[in-house]
Amino acid sequence: MQPIFSMLTNAFRQVLVILLIGFISLSSLFVVSTQASFAATPNQKLIQQENLDKQSQSASDREQAYEEQIKAAEDPDKVFSENLKEYRKENPGENVLEKAAEGAEKIVEKVTGK
Repeated sequence: MQPIFSMLTNAFRQVLVILLIGFISLSSLFVVSTQASFAATPNQKLIQQENLDKQSQSASDREQAYEEQIKAAEDPDKVFSENLKEYRKENPGENVLEKAAEGAEKIVEKVTGK
């Protein structure tokens, strides 16, 4: 009985060693393959440069939008009327409520003298 257990123990150790060596070799292949993917390709460098260019353009756009908002805060009624005119040009189909609002605006202007 003892020789059978020793033979099974030796066989188990050999299988364990083979599996361990196989696992180590597979894991080293995985590490090598993932490390190579971190290298930057020329296309990635171009994409990074384009992103930087977009960020600088968006910064100037933000500054311009900020200046426009400052001007809009000085006279909000003027900005509203300009936006309303643009909306009406883009959407020519007026409904009854808009016509009534225009009539009311005209009456208010006549009464107040503005």
